Amino acid sequence: MNGEKINSIQNAVSYLKSNLSKTDCTIFIELIGTPKSGKTTLVNAMRNLLEKSGIPVTVRRETAEYNPIQNKNSEEYNVWMIMELIKNFSEDLINNHGKIVIYDRGLLDRIPWIDYSVQTGSISQEDSEIIKKLYETDLFKKYNPLAYGFITSPEISIKRKGGEGRLVNKNSLKMFNEHFANQQDFIKAHALEYHTYQTDSYQGKLPDFITDVTSNMLQDSCRLINEKIKDENYR
Repeated sequence: MNGEKINSIQNAVSYLKSNLSKTDCTIFIELIGTPKSGKTTLVNAMRNLLEKSGIPVTVRRETAEYNPIQNKNSEEYNVWMIMELIKNFSEDLINNHGKIVIYDRGLLDRIPWIDYSVQTGSISQEDSEIIKKLYETDLFKKYNPLAYGFITSPEISIKRKGGEGRLVNKNSLKMFNEHFANQQDFIKAHALEYHTYQTDSYQGKLPDFITDVTSNMLQDSCRLINEKIKDENYR
């Protein structure tokens, strides 16, 4: 099976390299989900593969990694996160010709975190509703990525982390997973396509995880480009 998936990846890369420039379409990809579920590993694998193949790609790393506000339980921290993501998307939307943009946690990922922050008291319920209304604006409606959600049990997340921490602990992970599950319909409604993966079964099988999901993401990207080329030729 892995041989078939590797062939699928190679064929998809060849197709994208030949056809991505034939359309003004930008492929937006967002990875969403439980901490320590493999998102950043996938982002790095995709970036390395595309760059090595000469395919234009922009990667937006997780905003939490460079948020200058130290207090992660403050409303200011959460507001900075959403504003930074809006800024990033606005820039990527302007420079949007013939490339792939990958978000390691983007605008859709903030939705379960907003609910998480309400529960922890970092954001009021009223403010959370105001933030969510932004997703109905014309700007946000332009953001319809190929989205991939990764769900990992607290036990496996903690094992991958190497122990419990401030966020990667049983209570916090359980809370996030519950909010993530509750927001599946919202995420799906705002994504061009949305696929979810239960990643516990990949524990100890990292190459299989990367191969399976990368193959699916590339196939989705090829299908999107093919549809865009057909639409533009028809017009």
